[in-house]
Amino acid sequence: MARILIGWELGSGRGHAENLIDLATEMRARGHDPVLAVQQTAAMPAGFEIWQAPLWPALITSRARPSRSAPATFGDILSAVGLGEAGVLSGLIRAWDRILAAVRPDAVAAEFAPALLPAARGRVPLLSFGTGFAQPPAGLAAFPSLTGDPAARDEAALLAAANREIGLAGAAPLPALPALFAADRVLVQAFPLLDPYRRWRREGEYAPPPVSAATGSLPPLADGRGEEIFVYLNGAQTVRAPLLAGMVDAGLPIRLHMPNIADADAAVLEQAGITVERQPVPIARIVERSRLIVSHGGIGLAAAALCAGLPHIVLSFDLEKRLTGLALAEAGLGRQAEFRTLDRPGMARLLAEGFADGAMAARCRDAAPAFRAAAVPGGARAVADAVEALIAA
Repeated sequence: MARILIGWELGSGRGHAENLIDLATEMRARGHDPVLAVQQTAAMPAGFEIWQAPLWPALITSRARPSRSAPATFGDILSAVGLGEAGVLSGLIRAWDRILAAVRPDAVAAEFAPALLPAARGRVPLLSFGTGFAQPPAGLAAFPSLTGDPAARDEAALLAAANREIGLAGAAPLPALPALFAADRVLVQAFPLLDPYRRWRREGEYAPPPVSAATGSLPPLADGRGEEIFVYLNGAQTVRAPLLAGMVDAGLPIRLHMPNIADADAAVLEQAGITVERQPVPIARIVERSRLIVSHGGIGLAAAALCAGLPHIVLSFDLEKRLTGLALAEAGLGRQAEFRTLDRPGMARLLAEGFADGAMAARCRDAAPAFRAAAVPGGARAVADAVEALIAA
């Protein structure tokens, strides 16, 4: 039996928590002792040893601040969460040092944890896993632009700041800022289509995305007879009234799951004929009923829709989700719109056009078998295999 530290720092979606829980459950089923050190301890189930991961400044409400410009590179994102601030990276690494000393793991599995990686590197077998967006290729000389625009922050200055902080914490300096993400092994839990670094990916391995670990099976295949639009808005962003009104204006059979929906809003939608689900809807039921999925573009639901053969409209509110939506649109398997700027008539039109696009639906069903083949044997099992291989090496 091995003791495995599973760490998570950045990213706010439910998918991160579910990915870690699935891995911890799989490791325990194999006879290991998983320890969870995570950003959101309340999202973790009882029965596991749980630690609070050290927090980046932008995750603390009193320290959060709006970015002065839209990010174009991952360096811009690291700057926005506090990388360039004095004392931040060194403090995070020292905090992880204490957790590592207390837990004494035989291996570390890090999911979107750029401070845990340098803290653990060289002292314990280290795996980095998660989405492609969260794992820029570590061997690059600089972070590439993901938008076509120049970086909003001076990466050389960020590298110098990071190396000062790393030196204070006693870790080895970085030759380039992407090297912050170096690990003994990297698993990219994504279909290459949904990896924004697929053009630059030189190291690491693709693993099945986390679409089947929780249930042990893939979502069923859509048969083309679904007559609903399933809308999932995850509550991380306040939904603007014009979008709800646009759903009503579309006049289509819509089933909505939005965890934080106000009772008054739900009542208006239900009066207009929209079904409001208070609890999460199983993916099998979504596939059975739906002709189209609409969401913010979380990687888990995007991958599940590809496996099911359902077209997907992404209402993106950040760079990662915009890139997911654009990749689906470029492949002819979905559409993308900006969550913050889409207006009432635009929302109604987007839903109506997506619902009526039989050619897009057919392309999705035709593409599904290849995605289903790439999703086996399941994300958690692939990551657990990699952890065990590191321990045995």
